[in-house]
Amino acid sequence: MNINHKLQLITVLPLILSLILVLFVTQMQYRDLSQQVVDVYRQSIIDHRKEELKNYLAIANVAIKHFKQNQNKINQHPQQTQQEVKSMLAEMRFGKNGYFFAYDLDGNSLVLPDQEWRVGKNWLDLTDDNGVPFIQELISGARKGGGYLTYLFNQPSNDGQPGKKLAYAEVLGQWEWMFGTGVYIDDIDEEAASLSTSMSHHIRNTSIMTLAIGTLAVSAVFIGGIFMRVGEKRLANAKLRTLNERIYQTQEEECKRVSRELHDGVSQTIAAALFAMETAQLKQEYGGDSGPELEKSITLTRQIMLDIRNISHQLHPSILEDYGLGAALKELGREFSLRTGIEVKVQRLSVRKILSTELSCALYRIVQESLTNIERHSGAQNVLISIGLTPGWLTLEIHDDGKGFNYECYEKKSTPFEGIGLRNMKERVSFYNGELKVESTIGKGVTLVARIPQSELRYRADTATGGLL
Repeated sequence: MNINHKLQLITVLPLILSLILVLFVTQMQYRDLSQQVVDVYRQSIIDHRKEELKNYLAIANVAIKHFKQNQNKINQHPQQTQQEVKSMLAEMRFGKNGYFFAYDLDGNSLVLPDQEWRVGKNWLDLTDDNGVPFIQELISGARKGGGYLTYLFNQPSNDGQPGKKLAYAEVLGQWEWMFGTGVYIDDIDEEAASLSTSMSHHIRNTSIMTLAIGTLAVSAVFIGGIFMRVGEKRLANAKLRTLNERIYQTQEEECKRVSRELHDGVSQTIAAALFAMETAQLKQEYGGDSGPELEKSITLTRQIMLDIRNISHQLHPSILEDYGLGAALKELGREFSLRTGIEVKVQRLSVRKILSTELSCALYRIVQESLTNIERHSGAQNVLISIGLTPGWLTLEIHDDGKGFNYECYEKKSTPFEGIGLRNMKERVSFYNGELKVESTIGKGVTLVARIPQSELRYRADTATGGLL
């Protein structure tokens, strides 16, 4: 081993050891942190559920108090009042599995909805599958002024199979009843497990990225040593690395673009063909003429084949290149109206050739995705699509008169698997340094506004004010 190899080994070996140590330490820290996050998340939900149970019981207490007051006013027999209270508790429900139960302090069942065969029997010694004597525990907690208990009990929405239940019980005044309510918390465990799995996935990805960065660092040091020995190849190797990085980035960008085109293009046309065939099927079932829909589905199938061929060539609709964005939107609106019966009006720019082919395709896909959402969800009768120039911006606006939705609540969800179309729209607009805005209220339709800065256009629009056809 010559001196150059020894120097390389002395330089690289500490980096490798440091990388291994960093990975080990960060793995341990990440795992501890993720477990803490999951525990805090789970406990916060349980605390929220506990507060809900107290509130439900408070509501029931107010109703029972009302019955007692009526008893005093009309001198009603206490047993009749108790029977009315039992009936009321049996009818009070909340959520999918929420109900109230009542036992006397000896363990005799007084109220238990959907399991009336238990009423009138003594269940003081009843235990769940884990051996918890939950009736005794609930009575004991109620005697102390109110208590919580977690146990396994039949879940109505799961065909009576045992589910994990969190219950809260109190003693009901002078009648010496233990009454309470509960919620099934299997979903909390599932959400906590899902969160833990997600965090483990992110930790693994982070570790892989750390390992990749460390490997690149070690490789860079090693290559630097080689450069010291082979100075004449230094420039060539540097250019080769740069080229490899650009190829990788280009491949990634192309994959993303193909993914967007497949989702926003072919899948939408397939959906339209499916809708047409379903309409034809319904007409056949009711003796109607399904010919136009079948012809439409055949036309759409041909369009699918054409789109796939176009994707393999340019990955954008051919009509954009042949006639431009305005004509493409006109045709898209016309086909949409014929298929759905929803009136589409398109207002076009009078100025032409201001958009690149790529930007035209992006705006076309946004409109296409919006029309698909309108057809599926809005119940609209009219749609207005307009493209206008304002100082500094090109603005695409899509408005429908449908039922609308609560966009603020939608944005707060975290359903990563829902709303891929809207996310794709935002990605398309952000790629051109633009912005996407959604305005909607229940019953007043939806307005989607995409704005592209003038720097992305082929000329500056500082003084443009509209220019619509």
